[in-house]
Amino acid sequence: MRTRRTPAITYAQLQRTSEQLTAARAATSKYQHAHRDEPDGCRAIGPYVPDVGVHYVRSGASARFSITEPPILLYERDSTAPGGLRLVGVSYLLVVPTDSTGRPQSPPLPNALAGWHKHNNVCVLPDNSATVQLTEQQCRGQGGRFTAETSLMVHAWIWKDSPAGVFSFINPAIK
Repeated sequence: MRTRRTPAITYAQLQRTSEQLTAARAATSKYQHAHRDEPDGCRAIGPYVPDVGVHYVRSGASARFSITEPPILLYERDSTAPGGLRLVGVSYLLVVPTDSTGRPQSPPLPNALAGWHKHNNVCVLPDNSATVQLTEQQCRGQGGRFTAETSLMVHAWIWKDSPAGVFSFINPAIK
């Protein structure tokens, strides 16, 4: 039987990652609730999706990695929260070369922990809804912005534990 080799992680990498996540929580604590005024230039992009919530993307978000300035805030519905949404996690973007498995080379978060991924054929329409159901021509015909392939990204569920793991693609605890 052939098994897939999982990248190793050192104690120092694990400790550094823990410190980074602590810094991310401290920096995003002010965004606990999405109010009518969207947080620091963030705009809701796409629909509310179970297991992920809704993405609030910073205007001019870039793939420059900063643990304390995530370009995407992830919220879940919460009828008890001001504005009806509560922060559950963040998402980071990254533009770096990848290896043969599609994992980033020299990532700021260890590949052994982080679930880096990309999305293909994303269309963000003028109302900020997003879809992968349209071709580039159809998207542009409706006034949308088409992205054939996004930057690498990773979710970090730092405000609501995910049974699938802190860096999992989804959080099954979000309904």
